[in-house]
Amino acid sequence: METKFTEQESLAVINEMIDRARNNIQKGSADSMIFNGFTVAFVAIANFALLHFLPDECRNKSFMVWWLMIPFSVIDHFRNSRIDRSAIVKTHIDSIIRAIWRGFGTSAVVLLVVIFAASYVFDKWTYTLFITPVIMIMVGSAQFAMSKVCRYRPFFWSAVYFWAGATLCTFTYCVLKRGDLHFLILAVCMIVGFVIPGHRLNKKAEKNV
Repeated sequence: METKFTEQESLAVINEMIDRARNNIQKGSADSMIFNGFTVAFVAIANFALLHFLPDECRNKSFMVWWLMIPFSVIDHFRNSRIDRSAIVKTHIDSIIRAIWRGFGTSAVVLLVVIFAASYVFDKWTYTLFITPVIMIMVGSAQFAMSKVCRYRPFFWSAVYFWAGATLCTFTYCVLKRGDLHFLILAVCMIVGFVIPGHRLNKKAEKNV
């Protein structure tokens, strides 16, 4: 016997599916946010420390600490793959979130290629000072999109923190002539924009179980 749903019952089913999808997103993404937040903050602080403690002739090599992001990214990829395989429900919202961050990752790689190529061709390595603020603007855009997709307000404030951080980076270089402070600003933004919202997300997910 075919079951017919009223309009109200159909809406109730749709809302329940959306709520389950949001719970699934929260459980699957919060750990990754926390991991990436701590990882980038650690590498940024390490870069700042190397700039100040390495001998003068070696300081221009301090950026090589960012190569650590490759193994960290591989670890995060396998963690996310395991979460995806164990997810009870996979939704269109999950696909949108993955697309947002894949787009960000691709854009970040293209940005690095363009800036380092321009620096090499024109022999003006000051172009590399744009890397941190531009990437922070991109992260802010991704977090803003996440806030709309997930309807989770802390993601909106994360976007604001990263946009404010990018502006502060510009101020510290143009006014204080301190490019090294970019790394400390980035570290703080990763903690308040990724780690803290990630922990809040985990707590909310536990309550919704």
